[in-house]
Amino acid sequence: MTTTTITTIILLLAIGILPLSSGQKTNIGLINNCCDLGYGRFTFSRKTKLSGIYDIPNVCRDDHLEAEAYCDTINGGGGWLVVQRRQDGSENFNRTWVEYEDGFGKLTGEFWYGLRALHCLTGQGGWEMRMDIKLADGTKVFLHYEQFKVASAKDKYKLTIGGFHGTTTDPMAYRDHNEMEFATKDTKSLSQYNCALNSGPSIPHGGWWFNKKCWSVNPNNFYKQYWGVYLKSNWHTLPFVEIKIRPVQCNI
Repeated sequence: MTTTTITTIILLLAIGILPLSSGQKTNIGLINNCCDLGYGRFTFSRKTKLSGIYDIPNVCRDDHLEAEAYCDTINGGGGWLVVQRRQDGSENFNRTWVEYEDGFGKLTGEFWYGLRALHCLTGQGGWEMRMDIKLADGTKVFLHYEQFKVASAKDKYKLTIGGFHGTTTDPMAYRDHNEMEFATKDTKSLSQYNCALNSGPSIPHGGWWFNKKCWSVNPNNFYKQYWGVYLKSNWHTLPFVEIKIRPVQCNI
């Protein structure tokens, strides 16, 4: 399981909670999505910490997305599907367009969920996003967006994001990433040059929703690159970042 790619799995991991060992699952069984852990026989609380691996079939009416999922039941009330994680620089994020479409990474390590799946889940709207960050000095912050939507491949997976609140300033707004198209090292973005490669292959910036000034936050940047996120008038590295989504109607 530790070598399975995100093409066939959904991986979710809560900050501060150790992942289950390889092959280990909870005994709760089949659920429809991580929100199911918030009511009925799946009731949880911050104290029970029922984060773990669950079977989540037909997550968006696409057979290739039938998968196991690691649900975050702790942060922001729980019910989250984690769709990206950086924690140690072990994964290569200098990937092609196709790889960012399909997703890549390891179950217990760093990964990118996949643009095709992100659109499949959020393309009709009604989803929110949370980004949990730990800075180099150990400070933990979160960014919460009440609106998160990824368009189709035809529209280059354009991002719609808004309704911010959190424990710091909004880096997605500083160099406005809203309504931006996704770009990778082998595609062009709206910038004057390809932001995914603007420092050359030795310092790859990975795929992201770049604008004309590139970015004010890029979780897929070269690991621990100084220009990881712009918060409160300063740039910071991103030793740890995790992006997660859930339906806005999630009953938590």
